[in-house]
Amino acid sequence: MASESLNKLKNLLSELDKKNIAYVSWKNNHQLQSVMLGNGDIDLFVPLDDRLKFIDVCKANSWIEVINPVANYPWVSHFYILGDNCEIFHLHVYFKLITGDTWIKEYSIPLDSWLIENRVWNSYFDIWVLNNSSQAYLFLVRHLLKCGSFSGRLLYKRELESYKKEWEVCSNGIVQKEIKGPINLSRYIDGTRAFGKKLQLPKISSALSFRLSFLPYLRYRAISLPFRRFLSFLLRLNNKFFLKQKKMLPEKGLTVAISGVDGSGKTTMLEEVDKVFGQFLTIDRFHLGRPQGKVVEFIWRTLGNKSENSSMPGTSKITTPSSRAKSVNGVILAFLRYRKASLVINRARRGGLMLTDRWPTDEIGKMDGPRIILGENSGWVQHLCKRLESWAYANMPQADVCYFFEVPIEVATERNRSRIKENKETDEMISARFLGNLDYKPLAKKTIRFENSGEFAIKRKEILDNIWHQISNRV
Repeated sequence: MASESLNKLKNLLSELDKKNIAYVSWKNNHQLQSVMLGNGDIDLFVPLDDRLKFIDVCKANSWIEVINPVANYPWVSHFYILGDNCEIFHLHVYFKLITGDTWIKEYSIPLDSWLIENRVWNSYFDIWVLNNSSQAYLFLVRHLLKCGSFSGRLLYKRELESYKKEWEVCSNGIVQKEIKGPINLSRYIDGTRAFGKKLQLPKISSALSFRLSFLPYLRYRAISLPFRRFLSFLLRLNNKFFLKQKKMLPEKGLTVAISGVDGSGKTTMLEEVDKVFGQFLTIDRFHLGRPQGKVVEFIWRTLGNKSENSSMPGTSKITTPSSRAKSVNGVILAFLRYRKASLVINRARRGGLMLTDRWPTDEIGKMDGPRIILGENSGWVQHLCKRLESWAYANMPQADVCYFFEVPIEVATERNRSRIKENKETDEMISARFLGNLDYKPLAKKTIRFENSGEFAIKRKEILDNIWHQISNRV
């Protein structure tokens, strides 16, 4: 393993060593093989004094820090990065040793120096890990603390097979008397049910007695623990069935739009971004080209929005004054876009990644732009609708970044032919829209023109890398 080219996780670990930032992988080291391939998370301990330096190194190497909305503990952070093969690496970093019940981690154990003093170099994976004896010792501490409450035992039992594998690896070749640490475990060892046969849940009496001895290390008042467990249960239940959030970006999220003519590959790439980043990040999908629901869509199509020829909005420079019906249609669409764009931006403030198919522009006659044209004979209805439409686009929220996909017209036309879509554009419409939007400028803080006609795997990697860069450098 050491002879293989370094991936982004190994690059970071090497950088930490170069900058004299101590760390140690302190548990679940039986999963290192998978972790190094981008499957699962690695549990690192980094001394609190090195926290700021560690975060700086992560930021410099494009790792992003995220928050778990249902399990956000002090001194514990999550960092992610996109690998060279589009795999996702995950660091679960402890700046203090926080452990206890799976849901509330109510103990802060002062073993910081001991963790670093007992690390050894694993030359196969090129990483600092706890020596086996110390891992086994710390495992028994966690084993007893996690199983001293009804909910803790229930959660532990659900993951017992994984704990068995961890114990099997870290205790391999070690006899009971060799497991020693700063806190004496000798009077509790027999009650752990860890020796002489396969790992079992510890005796409840031993676990309760051990938890009592650890009262000085509680982060909360002991009397509040049942309430905190129940509150955590409700929070997780609400998230599982209603909010359905994964990790969140701290402080604020990001709105990423992809625009372009039909056949440029917007939908396909949005699905790929969702598939890869959605493994860990909260993502919401929107379509700003169709901000209306089915009922409203039927109404405003009835009022004149029928894609019957190549002079449809966004396909050519429109100069014919709008009728009353088309003016009403235009102002309805403008406010629907304004409402949906505002919703997207507000959602992003909570910390998620908002992915949208298309984003408005304020250029009249362009795709997703204003539609109302006034003439000498335009009546008060058209003038009123125009004022309202102008207000909506002038106050339209901006996306953080909008990619405008560019492909040769032949590619767009061919892709569009193979699409299964209601009210699909003709080749003539695609051609007209292509020519009419060459200088398209969306209402976005940043616009990136992205050439998307190459080999799919290459373009997929390129857009994923670019969006990751936008996330890691957001301000």
